[in-house]
Amino acid sequence: MRSRWGDLDRFPVRPHPAAIEGQIVHEALDRLTRACGQRGNPPFGSPEFAAALTDADFFPGFARAVAEWGHRLMSHPRPGPAFRLRASGEELANRAVRMFREQYKPDGKAASQAAERAAETPVNVKALLKKKHALSEVKLTHPGLPFLGILDRVQDTGEGVEVVDFKTGKPSDKHHKQLLRYALLWWRTTGDAPARVSAQYLDGVESWSVTLSALEGIEADLVKGLPLLTEALRAYPAAAKPGSGCGFCPVRARCAAGWAVGEEAALVDGRGDAELLVGAKAGEHGFLARTRVGADVAVVYEAAVAKLLPEHVEGQVVRVLDGVWKEKRSQLELKAWTEVFVVREVQ
Repeated sequence: MRSRWGDLDRFPVRPHPAAIEGQIVHEALDRLTRACGQRGNPPFGSPEFAAALTDADFFPGFARAVAEWGHRLMSHPRPGPAFRLRASGEELANRAVRMFREQYKPDGKAASQAAERAAETPVNVKALLKKKHALSEVKLTHPGLPFLGILDRVQDTGEGVEVVDFKTGKPSDKHHKQLLRYALLWWRTTGDAPARVSAQYLDGVESWSVTLSALEGIEADLVKGLPLLTEALRAYPAAAKPGSGCGFCPVRARCAAGWAVGEEAALVDGRGDAELLVGAKAGEHGFLARTRVGADVAVVYEAAVAKLLPEHVEGQVVRVLDGVWKEKRSQLELKAWTEVFVVREVQ
């Protein structure tokens, strides 16, 4: 996404320290999972595992990520009071190591053939696989549809082609469908249908055989669904589709249709999203307000946060994102990462 703040991978969400720390850990685990998978999930302490750590830039990556996020927070397009991450790079590395040790199950192989990374420039991937036997990060585009995918690993097992995707989360039916889409890309690019697709998790692997009818079904779904997605992306503003994701949508404060769904979900989860009618002039450390159901709430904050609140909010309806409930939800604290939006039209 392009904006006046530069090119962004996704909509700029107001950063939260816990979320950023979790993202750093997850990205490191994802890199290490892929690196270990490419080397056959070698045992701890083996030369291959050490090579995987190096490939994943595992330990050095934490300090660098903390420093990079410190710089980003100073120029974030959704501003707020400056804050630093609570954990150091070393602490985040220790957290990631504990998580990895709890989940990782080596295959017991001292060594495994590492896959060769496919080049960005167009190549004959079928011939390259025949020569190298295993490829990683294979970027393919469907020849007739606006659909692209990056295959983590493609390998020749001797019994056919296998497409492998590395996952850090729990098994899901969505992973099977994702892998079938990758298999479709390989089939349409090379003319050879993969024999099997596999999801490699930290603690095991799930594999499925591939049939031509399954690939044709996946392709038919894309032919039907892609034009609908394209049309939806052209709409401005996008049409609201309230659902389970509303509670975490970065634009939920500006969506009348989805706000009620998201606010109720936040209440269940204990998150501090709330629509409030401000009943008194905001002071240096707080103001009194009332919820949509008529409950009185004391909204409190530090002086640094007060400077970034909307002006003249008395009598206005505001939507608070990511506050912190206290005192049995009679008090809502606005933190450095909290956002407050004035609602011009309440529906």
